Amino acid sequence: MNRRASSLIAVRDGADEQANRYLTYYDQQWECWFLPNHSSSGSYEEDKTKLIGYMTSEFKIPSDAFDVKFVGTSTSTKWSTEHQEERTYDYRLYLASVTHLPESWRTDGEFQVGSKRCRWMTVDDMIADPKINDINHDVIHMLKDSI
Repeated sequence: MNRRASSLIAVRDGADEQANRYLTYYDQQWECWFLPNHSSSGSYEEDKTKLIGYMTSEFKIPSDAFDVKFVGTSTSTKWSTEHQEERTYDYRLYLASVTHLPESWRTDGEFQVGSKRCRWMTVDDMIADPKINDINHDVIHMLKDSI
């Protein structure tokens, strides 16, 4: 059985408690919307530093425009439809609150960030999407239960 360590970043559409949408990007290979994610590495502090670099380079958010905090962990074993095998995922969930959203991100539809197709989704939006719910039911519920 394959085991994967994955860090998920729940990027909220604002820094206040009322912000209830999360940044997702469309993964062409999976043909599905995902939270930004990266392979976990080292301690939580090392991982957090790596994630900040990832968000800055891949999603063009200046490092001084968002705060990242560790939320929790979860382990899930599920069938990988892409790899046709059972995999165990050790998730680390982080919350990123953006203090200054770029103007192009202030939309209810899709928007482009570099090479990434993005959109904001609520947890309910994710649950209602059959593809997301099928592939990442565990991730959606971790997000819902933890934040």
